[in-house]
Amino acid sequence: MIKDNDFLQNSQNHRTMQTQLGLFSFLLILFCTACEAPKSYSLEELEQNHHNTLALPVKPNFDAEQYKTMFQVFQEMNQQQILEQLSATDLTLRHASFGFYYLANTYAANQDRENALKYHRIAAEQYINPQSLLKLAEFNFHVTKDYAKAYEYLHQSLEIKVEITENNRSHPLSKNGKDKTQYILQELEKSGENKQFDKAKIREKLKKELPALLETYRTIYGLGPRADS
Repeated sequence: MIKDNDFLQNSQNHRTMQTQLGLFSFLLILFCTACEAPKSYSLEELEQNHHNTLALPVKPNFDAEQYKTMFQVFQEMNQQQILEQLSATDLTLRHASFGFYYLANTYAANQDRENALKYHRIAAEQYINPQSLLKLAEFNFHVTKDYAKAYEYLHQSLEIKVEITENNRSHPLSKNGKDKTQYILQELEKSGENKQFDKAKIREKLKKELPALLETYRTIYGLGPRADS
């Protein structure tokens, strides 16, 4: 026969186990909720988000109209508003990319070249932003006269734009900076022919490196395999 104190002890152990299991389940739910909850990042974290190591969400099928709307929203923002947008909990990868692009433009408008270049480089190198790649091409062409670097940046920008627009000439990215792009491209081709930089060497470099850059872009922005692949 089970003694009364044994029965009480067993009952107490059972209740303790139930309490522990309940607490464990509660903590597990809290942990899962925290994992699923939208997260915001510091500016420094976003600056170091190389090819989306932070795994910012990417909206699929981001079309021309959505790009147009995004551009209009950013163009109406001042510097502080752009910084607030970058710290938002629902920040997507594209909005981070173009947030840095437009942030750089606000510094440029205030004649702050150092920060303008800093954020264009972040947008270009960390987020593969075609517009910031174009800005860096312009800077290297007009200011530093580093024609080789300008040629490289320009072709990276052009190829990324093709990935995004699929040669849709009405796409806002196709229109943005079109005249500047054509002018710089023509001038760089002339400079290459005049031996002001080694165009053949840069073209060979691009031939080797561009496919990997384009593949990385398609991967992190969820574009899927190329139609011609």
